[in-house]
Amino acid sequence: MAVRKETTIYDIAKALNLSASTVSRGLRSHPAIKNETVALIQETANRMNYQQNTFASNLRRNSSNTIGVVFPRFESSFMPAVISGIEKVVRSKGYQLIASQSFDSKEMEVENLQALFNSRVDGLLVSLSPETEKLNHLDIFLKKKAEGSESDGSDDNNAENKS
Repeated sequence: MAVRKETTIYDIAKALNLSASTVSRGLRSHPAIKNETVALIQETANRMNYQQNTFASNLRRNSSNTIGVVFPRFESSFMPAVISGIEKVVRSKGYQLIASQSFDSKEMEVENLQALFNSRVDGLLVSLSPETEKLNHLDIFLKKKAEGSESDGSDDNNAENKS
C-alpha cells in the first residue's frame, strides 16, 4: 500500500499559480493578502487536506512552543494536580507540555532530558531523581541557553559551580 504524500504549501501554490509565500500568508489570513485570495487559499488547502507542518514552522522560528517536565514518579497522590496545574499555565501561554518520569532512576532521568533536548523544548521543569547527585546532565540546556542569549560573562547559570 502506497503512502500518500502530505500536502505542502508548495502544492497549494502550484495548484493556484501563486507563490509559496502568498499561500503561507493566506493561510494565516495576513492583512496584505486580499480577502478573496485568502478564501481561495483556505478552500484549496481544505480540499487538498493540508495540515500545517508544525515541525517545519518551529524550525523556521527556532522555537518549539513546548515545555518539558521530568518527575521521578507520576503515581503520587499530588502529582496529577501538579501536572494539571503546570499544563494549565503552559497552555494559557500558548505552549504544549511534554511530561516524562524517571522512575527514580538517574539513568532514565538523563535519557528523558536528552529526548527533551532533542525535541528542542523551550523550557524545562525537573524534579530530580533521588539517585541524582551531580547536575552535569543539565549542562546541554545551559549551553543552549547561553548560545541563544547574551551572556554577562558570569558562570552563575551552572548549578554545579554553586555547590
